[in-house]
Amino acid sequence: MKTVVPDITTAVQIDATIGESPIWSAKRQRLLWIDIMGGKLHAYDRAAGRNETLEIPAIVGALAEDPLGTLTLGLGSDLARLTSNGEVERFASPPHAEPGFRFNDGKYDSQGRLWTGLMNTEGRKGSGILYRYDPDGIWHVFDRGFDLPNGLEWSHDGRTFYFTDSHKGEIHAYDFEPNSGDIGNRRLFFSIDPALGKPDGLTIDEEGFFLSVLFDGSAILRIDPEGKVERKIELPVPRPTCCTFAGDGRHLFVTTARVGLSDADLQVAPASGALLRLDYEEALQ
Repeated sequence: MKTVVPDITTAVQIDATIGESPIWSAKRQRLLWIDIMGGKLHAYDRAAGRNETLEIPAIVGALAEDPLGTLTLGLGSDLARLTSNGEVERFASPPHAEPGFRFNDGKYDSQGRLWTGLMNTEGRKGSGILYRYDPDGIWHVFDRGFDLPNGLEWSHDGRTFYFTDSHKGEIHAYDFEPNSGDIGNRRLFFSIDPALGKPDGLTIDEEGFFLSVLFDGSAILRIDPEGKVERKIELPVPRPTCCTFAGDGRHLFVTTARVGLSDADLQVAPASGALLRLDYEEALQ
């Protein structure tokens, strides 16, 4: 495994409690991301170097954009859409929504089906659920027993689905049928001792390698399609959460958290809570 220390710049200097779920919206030409506990939706205009913020009246556990460009938010254990005039409209709740649960991360597949995890906010082991929510409003439960459901992604050919359990330090792979949306044949794709960092957000690069961001690990792991770590990209914050590519495919943006960090921790890592940026091509050299 190769370790690299790339040049990191701060795209947005902000004190997000838990920055998360960065997505590049081609429709809006903005890098969108949320502050979970702060109840905020951020939109970063990289051309202008300006960040705009929309206050959300709830904990925001997930942000996803469907194939038509409509934004979906996970507000507690409700799904909501952001309307064209900037209003937030709740439209669905999962069948197992209970007090103490909320959505955590989510992405749409190519057919416009939302995949998302429901987590217990008190850390109850084995209570996490993997859902699929279809455009016709039907919920499907595809797997259970997760401690902290988190980052998810698909292989480039669309035939394999990946799902992260942060507290167990595991990423699972499933066979995926793009037309029906069915998954099966769960197997362990990657594991790490959580003491070394908890795998959080998950994304795929152009070469088919997976980028797993290590919360409490100050790094991003680049994992090959066989589940082996190809390199470790070190970051200047202890609690990075997720990453995504901008429209050019070269610049990688990383959300970060300051939750649970002491004043001493923040003095050492003042970028905690900010939106970071790095040149991915340079990081691969």
